[in-house]
Amino acid sequence: MVVFQSCLFAFILYLRAYSASDNEWNANIPKSVVGLSGSCVVIPCTYNYPSHGKTYTGFTGIWYKGDSDIIYHEDTSKINSKFKDRTSLDYLQQKNCTLKISSLQHDDPGQYMFRIEIKDLNMFSYQENKVSITVKDSPELPIISVDEEVTSQKEVTAICVVSHSCPSEPPRLTWSHKGTTTSYSQPLEDGQWKLTSSLTFTPSREDHNKPLSCSAEFTPAKTASNNKKLKVKYPPFNVHVQSTPVKENESIQLNCSSDSNPPPDSFQWFSLNGSPLANGRTYRLNHVTRYTEAISCTATNTEGKTSSGPQRINVLYPPYNVHVQSKSQVKENESVDLTCSSDSNPPPDSFQWFGSTGSLLENRSTYRLNHVTRYTEAISCTATNTEGKTSSGPQRIKVLYPPEIKNGSSCESETFIVCVCIVDSNPPSEVKWLGPSSAFPSSSVEQNGSLTIFTLQGWLGFPDTVHCSASNSEGNSVMTLSVPHHGLIIYLVVATVAVVVILVVISACAAKRRCGRRPAQSVLDVKNDHNELKTTPKSDISSQERQKNDIYIKHEVIDQPVYKNFECDDGYPSCEQDEDEAVYANS
Repeated sequence: MVVFQSCLFAFILYLRAYSASDNEWNANIPKSVVGLSGSCVVIPCTYNYPSHGKTYTGFTGIWYKGDSDIIYHEDTSKINSKFKDRTSLDYLQQKNCTLKISSLQHDDPGQYMFRIEIKDLNMFSYQENKVSITVKDSPELPIISVDEEVTSQKEVTAICVVSHSCPSEPPRLTWSHKGTTTSYSQPLEDGQWKLTSSLTFTPSREDHNKPLSCSAEFTPAKTASNNKKLKVKYPPFNVHVQSTPVKENESIQLNCSSDSNPPPDSFQWFSLNGSPLANGRTYRLNHVTRYTEAISCTATNTEGKTSSGPQRINVLYPPYNVHVQSKSQVKENESVDLTCSSDSNPPPDSFQWFGSTGSLLENRSTYRLNHVTRYTEAISCTATNTEGKTSSGPQRIKVLYPPEIKNGSSCESETFIVCVCIVDSNPPSEVKWLGPSSAFPSSSVEQNGSLTIFTLQGWLGFPDTVHCSASNSEGNSVMTLSVPHHGLIIYLVVATVAVVVILVVISACAAKRRCGRRPAQSVLDVKNDHNELKTTPKSDISSQERQKNDIYIKHEVIDQPVYKNFECDDGYPSCEQDEDEAVYANS
């Protein structure tokens, strides 16, 4: 109501500007007005009367349809029943005769006239100022105005305008796009009003070629909508390398595709490391392989540039790196599901499984192997696609099983006692050597596939039997080994004889040294099969003593060189020599 009153006041000021004179019977009323069925219509009206400077207070305003049907009177009993509670009149004493008719009906169209009755003055019907009312069923469409071309991510304002005839119940304007809106209403001529709504928003590339709609919702439940297609400028988007699948070692022509407005005006191609390759929308790549590096293209227009990012070519090639895939380990006598894995493009469309003899086992990507053992044969699979087929080659299953001590395990006795324990197991076993009262560590461990060879060495005090105890996560096994001692006894006898011989030699050497400290003789005569030693005596020596000395000398110096004569000073017949010195003589 506040809006309606303010609008009427604006109309009053507008219409009074056209008043001819304050001293004549005249009115300012439009020739015709148009209203929407079910809505209201307001007939703007101002009037004048000849007051001649006097002030009057008793005013009665009357509106007629035609010449006799009263549609408005302050005495509501006089109002035609079709218009009761549908008409209103305000500010009559202010020379305002504006009439509001609510809930327009299809039989409301016609000529309408205003009459004023002023107490103590006169009454007057403004027959020359009749107004025609027209009722329409559909509202007028809103009018949208926005820039012909807008830029992505830059703020823009759109305007929506709609005309109506009911300022107290104006239509509600809504937009299809989110943004900030403001609305205001303005009066027009002939009882029409203009409602304006502004929308401030930021367009994006998604808005390009999409309608921007404005809807006006009238009372009661009538809607009029209009739209305008947005033209949004934006840099290249969804840039990508466009190609078709190509067989390995063939050539292919690539296309740089993008979505942008305006369309790109230049293109560039780059290798994976960023090196420029070519300019232009297309690029030819020769002899492509599965290892051909990724390639990228950049599209540029007036709004910016965008890169596709590295993209690999869809190269078709037969399966490779085909292998049997399963659990890393499976316990003996359990079952295992095998998968034939490969790398190929396109993916394999068929698989085959073969035994170690080449017999066909299965025709699908998986194969179930039941009750596997350590002796389960190797198995292979073949993968096939449109480009060819490849086999994995025979592969064995890794089976976990408890230790088995082989029959070759034994003990031997020669210089030392050597015991060997040969264990077959997976995972490899730990071995303990156990005697009657103690345990022994292995001297050496040698691994050869699933076989592990444990060696134990010993000598004196070795028991008659040892136990080889092998264990892993799957179980354990024990074997008792007999230890032969005959070789060790022979070794002890030989060693004893050798010690006796050494002691005899040491005794002889000691005796020699004691003899070597006897007085040296003046005359020496040493002879043997190999040499002959002679000396010239300085004094007489008995032949008996010479013989004794000859025997002694021959025993001590046999097979030793003799260099010079040895003579004591001052003619002494005997002098001592150091036990570590040799005896010398010339022949």
